[in-house]
Amino acid sequence: MTLNDYREQFKRNMMVMSRTANGRLDLSASATKKDSMAAGTAEEAQSLALGNADRAIAFLFDNRMRNFGSVQELEELVLETAKITNKGIVRDDRLFRCGEDSTKFNYARIRDIPAMWDWFVLMFYWMLTSQNFEVEEIAAFSEYVIHSAAHFFTENCGIIAMLVSTYVFMRFDLPCPEYTSEDEYYRAAARGKVPTAGEMYTLLADAEFWNFVSYYLSLCPSRDITRNDYVEELDDGIFICRLTGQFTGARERVLRQIIADLYAKHGDVFILFDCTTLAWIDMEGISILADLRASGKRFALRNLNADCRVLFKVEGFDEYLQGDDKLPKIDLSGCEKINEGASGIIYKLSDEMAAKTFKDKPDYYDIVRRRIAQKNALIAGVPAPFSFGYAEYDGGIVTLMELIRSRSLLQVIVSEKDHDGYIIRFAQFVRQLHEIRDEEKLRHFDRNLLGEEILSKADRCDPFLKKEYRGMARKIIEAINEPECLVHGDIHPKNIMTSEDEMLFIDFDYFSTGKAIYDLGTLYRTLLCNQDEEGASLNSFLDISMDECRKIWDMFIAEYYKDEPEETVRNKVAEARLIGTVLNLARFIKIEMDAWLISKWAVKLERILEEW
Repeated sequence: MTLNDYREQFKRNMMVMSRTANGRLDLSASATKKDSMAAGTAEEAQSLALGNADRAIAFLFDNRMRNFGSVQELEELVLETAKITNKGIVRDDRLFRCGEDSTKFNYARIRDIPAMWDWFVLMFYWMLTSQNFEVEEIAAFSEYVIHSAAHFFTENCGIIAMLVSTYVFMRFDLPCPEYTSEDEYYRAAARGKVPTAGEMYTLLADAEFWNFVSYYLSLCPSRDITRNDYVEELDDGIFICRLTGQFTGARERVLRQIIADLYAKHGDVFILFDCTTLAWIDMEGISILADLRASGKRFALRNLNADCRVLFKVEGFDEYLQGDDKLPKIDLSGCEKINEGASGIIYKLSDEMAAKTFKDKPDYYDIVRRRIAQKNALIAGVPAPFSFGYAEYDGGIVTLMELIRSRSLLQVIVSEKDHDGYIIRFAQFVRQLHEIRDEEKLRHFDRNLLGEEILSKADRCDPFLKKEYRGMARKIIEAINEPECLVHGDIHPKNIMTSEDEMLFIDFDYFSTGKAIYDLGTLYRTLLCNQDEEGASLNSFLDISMDECRKIWDMFIAEYYKDEPEETVRNKVAEARLIGTVLNLARFIKIEMDAWLISKWAVKLERILEEW
């Protein structure tokens, strides 16, 4: 969609919703609101509101593909939007509400606004950078908090809220809602009482909020939810209930009500849940079906995609799955083992297909996240095997993928004396991954999954360090200044498959967005920290000499940073060494390794921190 498209949609909505844009200056919200105003007349405020909103839309459109590296960056964008909107209308020092609380509306108390604002920008950042919410739900959240619940700003709070929600739609190139009535909107957004700061922290569990989201979805052209979208009665008395898209949030509440109405009207009917167009259903949606199961209701599920098939299998819905919707069962007892990593083993199932088992029983979300990441990696142009889905083996779930007719980089290193060229290609291959920074591609992946894992492991190390070093690793890693890119999460030689013509990645456990140095830190750990005792000559994970590991590391760094100044390279190696040591010590702590070994690596980490 173009800037003009969003201009026209926003202006249409603003003229439906905004008193100021329609020439009405309402100062009745509080006794002191007039003192904060810069515009003297309704006509002046109207003219400024229309021009300012147009400039704000252009500002947001220019930033629609912006990659936010922190909560503060997103906060700055929202504040700038508010400043542009109210320029000349309110005093510069009165952007946020101040003075006396409103006695007319159930807005948050002014004393609670700073805490609520900090909570809002943090939640808004999380929602924008995760894959847990639909676009419309994020937009509804921003409008509801900014305008209806907290009412942060002195004037034009409704316009600012709509600008921010419009920005959400811009980021995903989707049309905006079509507002129909100011009175209808405020009835849906009304709160029964003034919200406290504590109540705002639990907003995502608040029925009043989700009632508004349900109404908001009805305004969105592609998300109009009605009973007929979901339920169809067949001639033989069976009801088909269609589950579609990303089934989360407001959709679940609508479905629960539809099912309740269906039973109230027709009694104990048989419901066939058609999942042909269902992309995802979270645990709240699953709980609806679990309640039906617990009450003995008759239903079945059909046409599940591979990811949902695993979910329903794990949650014990086998008896409700029909025919091909059940996971196929396979036998790997006689199959060739072709690769083994820290998390699982890969077997050759046929000439075209491989199967990966898991050493530790993963939960559903881990399994599906890996497959989705692998699928999205292919879409983003990252060389990776094609994923076929899932199967059941020996009571557990395995993933099925394309059989790669090539060797791992480790196999090449072990079998070929002249393998320097492969190591250089390895560094180039990883650097190409890290050069993928386009927001349109990044938005399909978990945000900073690897980074959060590294930081949590830094925290795990703290109790084993001297007091003066605790918290230092986290602060240093958080302060690393690098652009966000795609990262693999475990780029050791077993996870790189190679042939004469190409390389590709396998093992997508931590494939996400992050900083390139995270990958280099994991490589440092695998190559140079996997030795059981001081002076060991063998890498205990890769089963190659430590001299070979140092050679791989030195050649990789030389190629990866070949165009960088020596000082930059030294700094990056130091950062990778810190991350790698944190990861290694955290692993020893987790598996309760010998206390002496933990102490030895804690001292190593302290020495690294001392250099900072």
